[in-house]
Amino acid sequence: MSDHFMLEAFRVILKYGWVSLTCGLAVSIAIVIRGSRRLRQGSRIAALTAATLVLWFALIVGVEYGYHAWQQLPNPPEEAFSDTGGPFFILLVGWLPSYALLGTVHLILRLKQR
Repeated sequence: MSDHFMLEAFRVILKYGWVSLTCGLAVSIAIVIRGSRRLRQGSRIAALTAATLVLWFALIVGVEYGYHAWQQLPNPPEEAFSDTGGPFFILLVGWLPSYALLGTVHLILRLKQR
């Protein structure tokens, strides 16, 4: 995988850390669905923030577990041990794709309610 560390991190999550990603998506989308039905804007923002934090945490756990599982393979490639960029990227900027995805879901649900 001689890709950019960001793409490598997402491939590792999808291949080895998909369980935490799936659980995080299920919980965070459930929070967004429930929160988008609230009347008060503060409640909706709080639900979206909580869902973003849940998905961000799932991404962090998924990338850490994914790199660990990748390194445990028999004869792992050298890229499996150069795992400083991907987890660091997810730790610092993982909230952005989480917020973009969940914000889009929230917006779609709010528009359907009108």
